[in-house]
Amino acid sequence: MQWHEAVSELRARKLELARLDPRGGMPIRPPAGASDRDIVSVERRLGRPLPPSYRELLASQDGWPRFFLGASLLGTLPLSRGTFVDIARMVLEDGDLVAAAAPTGRPTYVPFGIDAKAETIFAWDLTALRPDGELGIVVLTNEVAMHVDDFPSFLELCVDMVCAEIDDRRALTRRGVGAARSVPAERRSRAA
Repeated sequence: MQWHEAVSELRARKLELARLDPRGGMPIRPPAGASDRDIVSVERRLGRPLPPSYRELLASQDGWPRFFLGASLLGTLPLSRGTFVDIARMVLEDGDLVAAAAPTGRPTYVPFGIDAKAETIFAWDLTALRPDGELGIVVLTNEVAMHVDDFPSFLELCVDMVCAEIDDRRALTRRGVGAARSVPAERRSRAA
């Protein structure tokens, strides 16, 4: 699956999940694409080109608020400022996931997604560069780390996880758990 297809699929599944469980909120529409100048600024700050798929994503939408698991995909402004690099590095180091830096003294992981509490982090693995320019990715959530080959694979993982959550919500509804929550507490106590 190409990243464009995965983004469309993820948007559709997130909307489906929001319809099943509106307490999580409706998906937020991503902002308009970034300018080439802003994208170049990010690459200058990183000292290397962005992975081609993420570069294309930024050109079509400059980040994605509340993308997945409460984490947002970072747009050009936070990426070019390095806003979350130190926070992500502390969390990754604290979990003994990565060393502080490569032998060159440069970071080996650069975050491109994070939630407000730094419990979920998506980061490029600068040591996992593929010939096509894509980078490996580490997904850290609730102190569990997963590694994927590239951004399209990361998006597919997110689609799979949202689909699993949809299946869980439907199973709860079929068992009546969802219906029990919608009955006011006073009516439930009278019925018991």
